[in-house]
Amino acid sequence: MRKVILAGAVVVAGAAGYFLTQQQGGDAITETKTSPLAYVPADTVFFSGQLAPFPLKDYLQSTTFSQPQIPQDLLEELDDSTEPQGRFLGSLAKSYLTAASSAEAFQKAFALPDEMKAIVYAVGFLPVIRYEVTDEKAFWTLLDKAELESEFKHEARTLGSLNYRAYPLEKNERGELLELVVAYEDGWATWTINTHVNDQATLETALAQKAPAAALKDSGIIDGIATKHGFQKDVISYIDHKGLVTAFTTAEGNTLAKMLTKAMQLDGSPDDLAMIRTAECQAEMGAMADNWPRTVFGMRSADDMKITPEHSFMRMSIVVESNNKVVMDALTSMQGFIPSYLKEAQVLGFGLGIDANKLGPALGTIWSNMLEPVYKCEPLAEMQMGIRQANPAGLAMFTGMAQGVKGIAMGIQDFSLNLDAPQPTVDSLDGLVSLSADNPEVLFNMAKSFAPPLAAVQLPADGSPVDLSTVIPLPPEVKAKPMLTLKGKHLVIYSGEGGKAAADSLATEAPVSNGLYSIALDYKKLFTPILPVLEMAAGDPEVSSQLEVLKKMDMRAKIDLNLTPQGIEIVTEADIKAPKK
Repeated sequence: MRKVILAGAVVVAGAAGYFLTQQQGGDAITETKTSPLAYVPADTVFFSGQLAPFPLKDYLQSTTFSQPQIPQDLLEELDDSTEPQGRFLGSLAKSYLTAASSAEAFQKAFALPDEMKAIVYAVGFLPVIRYEVTDEKAFWTLLDKAELESEFKHEARTLGSLNYRAYPLEKNERGELLELVVAYEDGWATWTINTHVNDQATLETALAQKAPAAALKDSGIIDGIATKHGFQKDVISYIDHKGLVTAFTTAEGNTLAKMLTKAMQLDGSPDDLAMIRTAECQAEMGAMADNWPRTVFGMRSADDMKITPEHSFMRMSIVVESNNKVVMDALTSMQGFIPSYLKEAQVLGFGLGIDANKLGPALGTIWSNMLEPVYKCEPLAEMQMGIRQANPAGLAMFTGMAQGVKGIAMGIQDFSLNLDAPQPTVDSLDGLVSLSADNPEVLFNMAKSFAPPLAAVQLPADGSPVDLSTVIPLPPEVKAKPMLTLKGKHLVIYSGEGGKAAADSLATEAPVSNGLYSIALDYKKLFTPILPVLEMAAGDPEVSSQLEVLKKMDMRAKIDLNLTPQGIEIVTEADIKAPKK
């Protein structure tokens, strides 16, 4: 059953990937009464909306890689579950895995249009997924197939003029109920759940048959996020930290709180949240949520997404909002330098920007800020006690040794392997490691006392390279020549022409505060040379078939972490090309 659940998670993850993928469109958020947002409660604790037509067909064609053979043990477990519910979910997972081999098969199996809208949100604790479909008959055929293969039948029900299906996942003598509910209406499919906790009115809202008392459409929340962060209005997602805190610390503060309270009462465990449902916890956790109210997701311009059948590029910004100026100022002060060579095409690139001079004071400020309020809420008081014992003063010794450091980075521009030799060898390696600092020469001389082989190495101030081959002997399997050089404020060890070019580019770069973290990866450039090695090491035909998909994965990914006046921002990029036929 565990693998069935994992397979189901694959389906959910795949769907979420499509729903969270976003593009510029018209002012779909301000649609009239037909807007799906009219049925989304304003107090939903999470929301993801694609309310401008998303080019699903083109996206699938450019990102659907040849599907590897499905593991036999997974197929057997999906087929052999002893419970009809497990076999039903397994059948849906198998349909997903089988159809994922091509864009056409995927769209046909799930009745998805070439361009689609979709939203994901919650009504209390009832999750709701709504998306456009092209053909009602094809939509139900997928479920009919799963029912036939699993012998797990639905109950046909009506809600006003709406016909829907209920699949009983759990129903016992204690009156506990959990149902998967599926409906179709006016070109939209809806998936949600029904429980013994929620009432009929809540289900009506989840099935878009009854508008909530306060709807997201009229709340101004979407417009506010778009204005604050410069996001496209019709492609915004968020997680409401304040709403979650309200739900867990109050009995009736929002819809989720009311449903949790009722669930505990019905289950005979009303004290499960008693520890945090106190006046002290409501006030203190609420203050924390005020400082960190939401995590928001969005795209800022049309250039953040370009999709064709041959190529998909997407850039998404994720911001953990913060109103805690003390903490944000401290974090920003310790932000260091990320070199520009990481912006260029890399097989693999990594950068950590830390201003060592500011690290100790910044962490000390954050530590003091977390201890400043004397918490009376028991869980917070216990957390505070643990923080009190983790005094960052011990970092003083480290920061003293790293005085003036602004960041460290590495990049691999290219490499090649020779697999014809008795043992695989690295025939070439273009790459570098760089240390940026106010006085890199001082740090190098300090390092000599810890690494005796470096004692005889003199670092030319004019940037002339020094051969480290005799100082840092590499294994004979690695045919690379490490060179040491000083480029402005950067101490660099490089190899190959690509590494040299990247090192030279640093000569005119000042180690300014421009980032905290960056990582980049080119899957094709990394895995194409090493896959034969992995296949030989695996020695298993089934594993080799699973690795086959990596050969066709022409994708570059990048993640940057920065600090802004709005909060902590993570910018993710994915650049994907369709596999050549």
